[in-house]
Amino acid sequence: MRVVVVGGTGHIGTWLVPGLVRDGHEVTVVTRGRATPYHPDPAWDEARPVVCDREAAEADGTFGALVAEQRPDAVVDLTCFTTDQARQLVEALDGQHLVHTGTVWSYGRSAVVPTTEDAVKDPYGDYGVGKLAVERYLGGQDRVRASVVHPGHISGPGWMPIGPSGNLDPAVVDALRADGSCLLPDRGLETIHHVHAEDVADLHRACLEQPEAATGESFNSVCTEALTLRGYAELVARHFGHEPRIELVPWAEFAARAGEDNAAVTLDHIGRAPMFSMAKARERLGFVPRHDVRETVLSALDAWVAEHRA
Repeated sequence: MRVVVVGGTGHIGTWLVPGLVRDGHEVTVVTRGRATPYHPDPAWDEARPVVCDREAAEADGTFGALVAEQRPDAVVDLTCFTTDQARQLVEALDGQHLVHTGTVWSYGRSAVVPTTEDAVKDPYGDYGVGKLAVERYLGGQDRVRASVVHPGHISGPGWMPIGPSGNLDPAVVDALRADGSCLLPDRGLETIHHVHAEDVADLHRACLEQPEAATGESFNSVCTEALTLRGYAELVARHFGHEPRIELVPWAEFAARAGEDNAAVTLDHIGRAPMFSMAKARERLGFVPRHDVRETVLSALDAWVAEHRA
């Protein structure tokens, strides 16, 4: 197939583009040209770059036409956040398979866990609300065949993952490395559901390879297990050679000690009770994530430490 990947040099594209090339597809990557993939791969030499500032091209109405000019059989859109963006792209296409990257944040707060794709969605926050609006738009149009992939907390070597306290504070990792200590709110039993970026990329590829099974469907993209905050902190402490020293405090104290900004990020993540099912992807597409949740977070943290703390 001729596949156009929009936003192909980020977390997901780093793994997606080389995989598509090795699958034998003719791959065009539409990118602003400001970023490079997180990992070198000779397969990138066979992908054709098209430099385009999406925001500027959408403002003058040329973005959809630019994608259509590549004559794709399929399009993977990794950077669509609003219905206006989706509509401009869809209206320029004609019958192609469009795989859109959504988010588990479009579910809002979980009521039953693990959450499945048919759960009632009630998101909050601009990101989740916007992504749900795009999914509903794609489900209501008939110009392209659409599939949606909903990643959890995307992790992997190359960037800091959501950490054991539910935020991105590097001091949390530093403390666990130093002596195994970690401050957590309440009982530390809230969940965080990570996914390796390579598994997100591979699920996009599975949708492309099985369009009949994937068209009109959405699929969660997470590890098959989720970590609790306490379990995560204990895992990291022992990984760095320490017995865990977990301090559990009421939320108000945690927020004061962690800092307002860090606490807000923590609440944004754990307040949704994130834990999602991968059963549908397995049953419909035969897809099972290759990365265990423990390996996913530890490989990401090891790479971050090597780059920032060596």
